Amino acid sequence: MTRTDELVADRRIRSVANHATHVALHVECPQCGAVHVYRTGRRWEEARVRAADRAAAQSAVDAAVVTARAARVGIPA
Repeated sequence: MTRTDELVADRRIRSVANHATHVALHVECPQCGAVHVYRTGRRWEEARVRAADRAAAQSAVDAAVVTARAARVGIPA
């Protein structure tokens, strides 16, 4: 809610799930009372960066296709 770092008591941790790429902590928020999921881990961050890189590369390809199509049809880009 506040987008700030906040220390919470151990009793607010609802569950911990160990995954192959990350550890997920389900923590009850002291501000709103909802349960938020926090993921940690080096492989989680690496996977997130790879996904962002793929999306950026796909955007570049899409832009090149649009430019090429506009040139073929004779529309100024």
